[in-house]
Amino acid sequence: MTGKPHWFVALICIAVVGLTAPARLLAQTSDAARQGPYERLAIINAMVIPGHGGPAYGPVDIIVNNNRIEQIIGYNGVTGRPAGTRIEADRVIDASGMYVMPGLIDLHAHIRSEPLPLQYVYNLKLAHGVTTMVNGAGRGWESALEQQRLSNENKITAPRMYPIRDWGPARSRDPGNMPPADEIAPWHDPAQVTKLVGDIMQDGHVIRIGSLAWSAELFGAVAKAVDDAGGITTVHLPPSDIAVVNAVTAAELGVTMIEHHYGFGEAALGGGKQDFPPDFNYLNEAHRFREAGQIWHDAPEDVLFGEVVDRLVASGVALIPDMSAYEVNRDLNRAMGLPWHERYTHSQLIDWYFANPANHASHHWDWTSKDEQRWAEVYQKWGKLVYEFAKRGGHLGYASDDPYLWSTSGIANIRELQLIHETGLNPLEVIRSATYNSAITLRRPDLGLVQTGYTADLLIVDGNPLNNLRFLYAFGAMDSADGKIVRRGGIRWTIKDGVVFDNKRLIDDTVEMVRQSKEGWTNPVPPQFEPIFSN
Repeated sequence: MTGKPHWFVALICIAVVGLTAPARLLAQTSDAARQGPYERLAIINAMVIPGHGGPAYGPVDIIVNNNRIEQIIGYNGVTGRPAGTRIEADRVIDASGMYVMPGLIDLHAHIRSEPLPLQYVYNLKLAHGVTTMVNGAGRGWESALEQQRLSNENKITAPRMYPIRDWGPARSRDPGNMPPADEIAPWHDPAQVTKLVGDIMQDGHVIRIGSLAWSAELFGAVAKAVDDAGGITTVHLPPSDIAVVNAVTAAELGVTMIEHHYGFGEAALGGGKQDFPPDFNYLNEAHRFREAGQIWHDAPEDVLFGEVVDRLVASGVALIPDMSAYEVNRDLNRAMGLPWHERYTHSQLIDWYFANPANHASHHWDWTSKDEQRWAEVYQKWGKLVYEFAKRGGHLGYASDDPYLWSTSGIANIRELQLIHETGLNPLEVIRSATYNSAITLRRPDLGLVQTGYTADLLIVDGNPLNNLRFLYAFGAMDSADGKIVRRGGIRWTIKDGVVFDNKRLIDDTVEMVRQSKEGWTNPVPPQFEPIFSN
């Protein structure tokens, strides 16, 4: 902290209050990876992926004034940047051999609760290119607003945040834990919506309305009122209420974006309803995820990929699939054994992920090969729906829903790009969904493009992600050079609001956090792979 003014030290102390001593020191180290904004920042000799779906171009010099892209200077694409060309700036980043693209906009992510360090989540998000995230308020609404403010003021090392606010009391979306009638009644009265939306929009922008899917009238009234007030609505359609509001119904009632995989198969049943087993219990998550897979098997494909897709496109809704969050359902052993868990996945996450009825989304205590087969079919059909939706002009957004279900913060963001690519969309279309399209969904038209006048949210990537999306992982990917196998890639710098983050330092700090978290800790996974008949 040498040379920093007293007010800076005070802000750092505020940002890390409540952390353990080792975590506090690591948070301060991560803050040292944050520099700027600069009155004049120059990124020279870069190739550019603009973000709107058009091809890459370059080389260029990108001039950033504080938090805005002031100018993009292009050079001959064959002869390159003339030798001796000079740019005067407070900081110059030489991006020779690198690609610059817009920052990723994650429209559905989580920070989880204590004791997982916030800085762990923030570091991995930034290092994997997330400059903006719509996040659950897992540590309370007031804490979420404070973290949002500190990020907006560039006083913490974190992405820009839009915390998700529930319509009504915090637990009103859980049918097993509904608030009392006098508390919830105003929020369930369509006549009160106009008044309440003014109150809730004072400090909220993204409003979650899944708790309203039991009433199409109320769901539609809130979606319209929030939209009229300049906000956006999001929905995780609960299977308990999809008989009333499915994905098509939600889209046509005006919800801004639909998360996950719920409600599409049900919409294909027409007037029919899902045939749940007699012993199905929605509050048993193993039951819930089993039947969430079964509905894709039951849905008639001609309707699912025909009328359902067409009506979704016509509605103008954004789909944010977050396919990376559910891969565990199609291969449990793979998910538990992913190689990055050792160095990048915090012990607290592994404890939460491991099968345990007490934890949300840890439902694999009796998961079978039949369940995995069912979910393999889900991914085939879900991927086809995403592809058809996008190709017919639907607005495809981007989200990760990490860190849940063995899906590690930040790493899931790159895996999500790969899975959207696997649907058949090309890399330019994939990147467009995660940048330009998601900026439109968020109602932030100044984000999502590498363009003059836009907010400087930029990624400087070692390698061409259009050739290999895995170059975006913090650990890069194998490549060949001069007949040798080499490892390259990684987002070398993430820029948010003109502030430059050194991702090497962020990852080094994160690896140390993970190492400390595993001191004296017992991993529950290895015993599951011991010979079952051994003595």
